Formats: sequence, C-alpha cells, structure tokens
Amino acid sequence: MEVRRSLVVNATPLEMRIALLENGQLCELFIERTTQVSQVGDVYKGRVAKLLQGMQSAFVAIGGAKDGFLYLDEPETHRLPSEEVSEEDEGGDSSLEFPALPVTLPPVKEGEEILVQVVKDPIGSKGPRLSRHISFPGRFLVLMPGIEHVGISRKITNPQERERLRNLIKGHALPGEGFIVRTAAIGEKDEDLVSDVAYLRELWADLQASCQNLQAPSLVWKDFRLLQKVLRDLFREEVSSFWVDRDDTYREVVDFVSRLHPEWVGRIKHFTSDLPIFEAFAIEKEIDAARQPKVFLRHGGSIVINQTEALVSVDVNTGKFVGKKDLEETVFLTNMEAIPEVVRQLRLRNLGGIVVIDFIDMMDPAHREAVMKRMQEELERDRNHARAVEISDFGLVEMTRKRTGPSLERLLTSACPHCEGSGRRPSAETVVLGVYREMARQGERLRGAQLRLTLHSELKTALQPDTREGVNQLARALGAHILWQERSDGPVHQIDIEVVPGR
Repeated sequence: MEVRRSLVVNATPLEMRIALLENGQLCELFIERTTQVSQVGDVYKGRVAKLLQGMQSAFVAIGGAKDGFLYLDEPETHRLPSEEVSEEDEGGDSSLEFPALPVTLPPVKEGEEILVQVVKDPIGSKGPRLSRHISFPGRFLVLMPGIEHVGISRKITNPQERERLRNLIKGHALPGEGFIVRTAAIGEKDEDLVSDVAYLRELWADLQASCQNLQAPSLVWKDFRLLQKVLRDLFREEVSSFWVDRDDTYREVVDFVSRLHPEWVGRIKHFTSDLPIFEAFAIEKEIDAARQPKVFLRHGGSIVINQTEALVSVDVNTGKFVGKKDLEETVFLTNMEAIPEVVRQLRLRNLGGIVVIDFIDMMDPAHREAVMKRMQEELERDRNHARAVEISDFGLVEMTRKRTGPSLERLLTSACPHCEGSGRRPSAETVVLGVYREMARQGERLRGAQLRLTLHSELKTALQPDTREGVNQLARALGAHILWQERSDGPVHQIDIEVVPGR
C-alpha cells in the first residue's frame, strides 16, 4: 500500500512540536522545549573525570549537570543514524546498529582532555551517552573524520545507483575521511553531492580550529535545532505537504527549503485557521491516547503497552472480537490487525531497547509465519533500527529497537509523588487496616484517649462499613473514642491519626 506522508509543525516561543503523519495517522512526534533542547549530535571538548576500568568506560565532564558516559572499548562501532547504514557495513550481522569499522582509538587517562560527541540524551538519572567517534550528517552524506571508508545507505537498493554513488564519493574523499551516502542522495546530481563533501569538510576544519582555543569542558559545535534536523532528514520526495502554523517559522521553513530544494517550496503550507493546528489534524487526541497503556483495535481487540526500566512489554488481546469462523482464525486475525498498531505505537511513543510482544497463541505454523512476515514488513517503515527474532512456542516475539532519547511518556509526564511512579495506590481497606494495626500496637497507651482520624472523602466513600466498624470496636476495647473527620484535599490513600487533647 502506498504511504502518503506529511509533516505538521506547531511552533510557540516555548516549544516546537513536529508530527509525522502517514496516511493521515500520527506515527512519530518530535518535541523540543526551550528548557529541554536535545544535545544529540553536539560536540564537546571534555575532561575525563573518572575511569571505570572494570567496565571499560569513563565519565567525562562536558559542562552539564551530569557527566557523560563513554565506552572506551568501541573500536568497531561508529555512531550513525541506523537508517543510513549499508548492508555490507553491517558485516553480515543484522544485530549491529552501526557499521563495523576497523578503528582503534588510543587509551585515555583521568584528567585528559578529549573530543566527544553526544549520541544519546540524558535519560532519568543517567547522563548523556558519549562517543569519541565524531560524525556530521549533511544533506546527502555523513562525514566520519579519521575513517577511510565509503558506505551506502541500506535503503538505496538499485545496484547501478549504489555503484555510481560509491565511485563518486571515493573519487572525492581525501585520506583520513570516511563517508556514508544517505538515502536522500538517490538521483541527486554529482555536483550537489560533491558540494556536500566540501561543506562537511569545511565544517570539520572549522571545528578543529575553534577547539584549539577552548578550555575543557566546553561546547565546540552545536548540531541543528529540531526544525532544521527535520527539514534536513525527513522532508524528502515522499512527503507531500509540510504544514506550519507560526508566521516566522513558516518563513524560516520557506527560506531553508528555497536554498536546498526550491522546487519543493509549493509543498509548504501556511496554516492560518483559528483552530489550533494539532486539533485540526486530530493530532492532540492521538498524543493524549499515547499516554494510556491500552490501545483499542478497529474490530474490538486491544494491545496493552507497559514500559519498565528493563524492557517494554506489549500484550495482544482479542477483547470483544469473536470472529466468524473458529478460534484459530479469530486469534490469527487479531494478531495480524495488532501488528501495524504495535509498530506505530513503538514509533509514536519512542520506545526502544528490548521489546517483548505477547501475541495470542497460534497453533497453525502458516499463521505464525504470516505474523512474522507482516511484522518484518511493518518494521521496514521504522526509521530506527529494529530487529525481531522468530516467534517462540509461547507466542512471544522478542525484538530490539534503537533508543533515541526519552520515550514520549518520560518526556510528557513525571512520577506521581503519591504512588512514586508505580501507577498504583493502596486500597481503602489496606489503608484502614494499617490504621487498625497501629492502634493495636499502641494498645494501653490509647486508653481514655480521643483519636481524630482524618481521611479523604473519596477514601471514606470507598470504605466498607464492616471495616470501619471493626476499627470502632477495637477503640472501644482499648477504652478510646474515635472521631472520624473528612477532608477534600491531600493524598487520597492516607489517614492522619491525631490524639485530641482535653478529654
């Protein structure tokens, strides 16, 4: 099925949000806030703060609140956008996220100043992830200083085009330079590609020159902002429209595209309606839905997504879908319908790392094979490198997906101070029984006392009469008296116990 792509930009002085739609449906969301600008791609002159020899890694001070984390033993991996990695660069191992390149870096010492690039933003309590392999994406190429290698994006499949591009770039690469030819280079003129080589070469030379005059830790070079990155990396031939709501942002987009692809300016649309742009494109409600664990499928089934520290779990359920033939057919159809939605939600929620999908058990081997084939087809749409292994006997599919920063949930939400991020709270019975046990522990010390138990109105409504009466009976047995008092604010799952003086 042909995929129609469009980009929708909602810009404010505080936040930039860019949505990628496929056939009118939200598939990816990019957010940049003035207080949370991404560091990925930025180059720093850092100082090695601490070596961790047992982990072959180091903490490097780059001037932020948290030191960056650097793996020292990384001679074979070069940090590149995974969609730009060529098949031959993967060395026959599809589990690699980046091309295997024979680069050996010198050891480092504590206190030493080194040049590093951020490859992952800070997540939770972890600082940014760093690499000593520096790379610079251009319009059509990625420059890899210090690596004499030319690779071709895996998504360039035409053999003649691959050969043309490889020979052209090899002919213009200098000793000590390496390049990856990006997907956007397909069909581009030789002079435009050579111009990209010159631009990236000049960028690297300027960076080296400026680095000489800086004291560590210092920012040496800052990558494009979100809007510029999207224009460079996502606004391609297959994107039919680029909608922008803010006047100055619209002019910036037109100016940027006029210099790169003047023939594409007609695709840029200025949204002038009074209705907020994300509401007009039904994006806002999709964002709200993406914060919920359960997603309903069109025919009554559902998927449930849970993100933990170690992995992401996805559970597929038939729900209200009962099918028309037999159980096996119902299960198969539910699994097949769930696959596009599972992949879309992984992209939309920006979930990465280890992902375990619990499909409904299928007995027919042909059905299991069809599910895996469909899964691989849907993963082809994902710009992030993702790899799934065969479905297990228990109906589980294990996969990995490249992390590219915090998930949508982590970006838009914070841990609840009352449940401490668990998403659960004690039941009314559990809370009151805790009070009961505390009174029993106090025992004789409560004799003759008047106790005020203050509880939230919602907790009072949920409390079973028998449980409340049990607390009153214990008080009478101890010779105490209880005054139940209601409040409308504060934690719902908490009862305040107070001894009232003067009785």
